[in-house]
Amino acid sequence: MRKRSILAIFAHPDDEMGVSALLAKYASEGHDVYLACVTSGQKGYRAHFGMPPGDGLGKVREEELRCAARQLGIHEPFLLGYQDQGISSPPVVHEIAGRVRELFEKTRADVVITWGPDGITGHVDHTATGAIVTLAFQQQGLLKHKPSKLYYVALPESQILNVPDTLRRERPLYTVSERFITTEVDCREYFEAGLRAIECHRSQFSPERMQQFKEMNSRVFRDRVSLRLALSTVPAPNGREDSILAGLE
Repeated sequence: MRKRSILAIFAHPDDEMGVSALLAKYASEGHDVYLACVTSGQKGYRAHFGMPPGDGLGKVREEELRCAARQLGIHEPFLLGYQDQGISSPPVVHEIAGRVRELFEKTRADVVITWGPDGITGHVDHTATGAIVTLAFQQQGLLKHKPSKLYYVALPESQILNVPDTLRRERPLYTVSERFITTEVDCREYFEAGLRAIECHRSQFSPERMQQFKEMNSRVFRDRVSLRLALSTVPAPNGREDSILAGLE
């Protein structure tokens, strides 16, 4: 298959962690892989790190995302710089949608990945980002470049049973029935790169939490990344896809 362009768009630095191995996989196979982050995560205070919320923390988190991108072998991330928890008002949504359309054109994206309506944790910025990216994708008449496929990150229902209790108690985790999972990509060779990328986010994860994520990768995700094909201009798959590039000529 010829070289393709993949663009993942999330709300905060570290949101990419659920698909980090997937991004590393396609980058290693020679495809152009891009990551965009809508906010700088300025409100992401964590006691172990001790830096107060604000623009200073946002700058730290932006640099952590650049570190993660290097570990994954993808292009330097696009940092849109919006305020954490400040992207849901109609004027801001309209503005960000325009910037997303510009990213589609700049990256010549064939495939786009973002949050679904659940946002996995239900975070207001996750759901807003997914809605904005979906809005931009479906407004085909406004697009100078039209990606072929839009995917949502998904946590299958069967996997929630393996999530450590400490993580489930901390925040709700929203799952998707297996019947709606369209795509499951084997990323076992790239989870180490994904873990190295997660380790860049020191402002968010203590060493103890890092260890939890390492254990969760093998117990929960089973070395696979699950997605839902939300919108597509190419024929939908018969059965479950094993590649996000399936159906592209």
